[in-house]
Amino acid sequence: MKQNILKFNFKFKNNDFFVTEKNIFAYNLVKVWPKWNNQLVYIYGPEKCGKTLISNIWIERSKAKYLSYKTFNKIIKDDLDIELIKRFNWVLDDVDKLIEEETTDFKKLLNFLNVLKTNKDSYLLMTGQKPPKHVECDLDDLTSRLLTSIVVEVKDPDKELLSKIIKKYLNDRNITLSISNLSFILDRMERSYESALKISKKIDERSLETKSKITTFFLKKLFD
Repeated sequence: MKQNILKFNFKFKNNDFFVTEKNIFAYNLVKVWPKWNNQLVYIYGPEKCGKTLISNIWIERSKAKYLSYKTFNKIIKDDLDIELIKRFNWVLDDVDKLIEEETTDFKKLLNFLNVLKTNKDSYLLMTGQKPPKHVECDLDDLTSRLLTSIVVEVKDPDKELLSKIIKKYLNDRNITLSISNLSFILDRMERSYESALKISKKIDERSLETKSKITTFFLKKLFD
């Protein structure tokens, strides 16, 4: 099936996100917020597939507070601040890592979710590499709570999609790559959304700095 890349057609500060068949469901979900039929959303996919960009877009739209699996216990104290939790929307990044850490208090995390649910105007977007049903958790109630959320998969970009991301990013900056140079990049880069953006930005910045044409030699130096 043919894949098309589109830029956002609604206003966000982040211009580095592309809508494709790999992330269209997550995109649509962010776009229709706050008209969600569930306060809890769980977006999962492999590392560097674009989940962070999606989270950041929703943070801009919803003014949500950000929590990572490393900061959850620092911000959400053991004696839960109920008013704090109910006051905001939240993003909980890498929730599967948080749950699978040996030191995690499952009941505390479950209580956080339950408190948030008591305010119908509060929403939580969770991200993970694993789908909820594959997250190892010894507390059935917490697993059940995750499974009742809206679950959306973001897939890893394939070679065709990475090619389109790079070309679109550089075309917007009046930089054209030859087919051979694009193939050279694709054969050497990591297959991730993040890497496609990173190498595109690097080409843009370095070509401006050096006023160089985009040649194989130029690209070799970038990868070196």
